[in-house]
Amino acid sequence: MKLSYEQIYVEQSKSLKIESYNKDALCNEINWHLHPEYEIVFIKNGNGIIQVGSNIKNYKDGLLIFLGPNIPHMPFGNKDLEDNVEVVIQFNQNFIQEKLKAFPEFSSIQQFIQKTFKGCIFSKETKNKLSNSFLKLATQNDTEKLLNFINILYQLSVSKDNTPVIKSAHLLEIDKTSLPRISKVFEYINKNYSQKIQSKAIAKELGLTTNSFCRMFKAATNKSFISFLNEFRIKKAQEYFENKTISISEVAYQCGFNDPSYFCKQFKKYTDTSPSDYINHLENN
Repeated sequence: MKLSYEQIYVEQSKSLKIESYNKDALCNEINWHLHPEYEIVFIKNGNGIIQVGSNIKNYKDGLLIFLGPNIPHMPFGNKDLEDNVEVVIQFNQNFIQEKLKAFPEFSSIQQFIQKTFKGCIFSKETKNKLSNSFLKLATQNDTEKLLNFINILYQLSVSKDNTPVIKSAHLLEIDKTSLPRISKVFEYINKNYSQKIQSKAIAKELGLTTNSFCRMFKAATNKSFISFLNEFRIKKAQEYFENKTISISEVAYQCGFNDPSYFCKQFKKYTDTSPSDYINHLENN
């Protein structure tokens, strides 16, 4: 599946797009996509995986994330709990240049947006602090929504406990020919991580030699294909341990590892702990 360019329609009478979703009205999942708008996503609770560019991370008990324009990412939402709410706020460059810039008092907000254009994740404390503000958006009128959003932006701008989504300077600097190919690889891994995946088979699917595919993937993601695949599978394994009561060997097989000992080695490599210690930690917290 190719990378989708999501079209964000902001009504002419509004400055931004705000949508709230619950278990009965889920956010439209576009899979691997990007868009030129800035995006803030608040997820009340539940666990899931963040995949932004080639970076993969688990989240627990909800999420508050900020993304800049044209950053490829997968949907963030989850369906773990019935009372979960997902709020998505999207705004374009004009909002910053024409609306915020008109008020000198908003200079700190502008600086925050410019500084974090690659994206950042906020702590559980900040998410919980702003939870009511995000939840109110579903019932507010347009004026109340705008004022509430400005306050949310300000609170994010003064928060000191956010971490970059993309820690390195490398951000999928892919040419137009490679981008759809890399996107297809990400989609394939997301759907088939539990199966046997070989670089030569994917290379053939993309019309490349194995060596050409591996060079392209490394240039685009700054990671080898096998390293990316193993990291993704380990993140999935963590998700299994947190949500299901099954054995370590069963989790290994569910995540595409045929050798439990190799799985344990890779698990420790990416988490700095063994699967058994990870499970014990979950049970004691």
